[in-house]
Amino acid sequence: MARTKLSKAAANSAITYSHDASERLLHNVNVLDKNVNAQFSGLSDPTYNRYLELSDQMQTMLKQVGDRMEAVATYCRSVIKWIDLYNQI
Repeated sequence: MARTKLSKAAANSAITYSHDASERLLHNVNVLDKNVNAQFSGLSDPTYNRYLELSDQMQTMLKQVGDRMEAVATYCRSVIKWIDLYNQI
């Protein structure tokens, strides 16, 4: 039977990685939107309007990804608490 080793260091790393990835994701989306908006400012083209609609959908989906990353961090914090409790016994 396989055995999984849990460690506080691994859980803390997962928390750090999930926060970093979430921040980078949001930063990159903002840069993309800023660049596209700068290129097409003042344009009332239907294609650009469609891009704006899709951009809103993308941002909603990215928020969901960010929420899942936060759920990973929350789970890792619960693992750390469990490890601390287990080590006290």
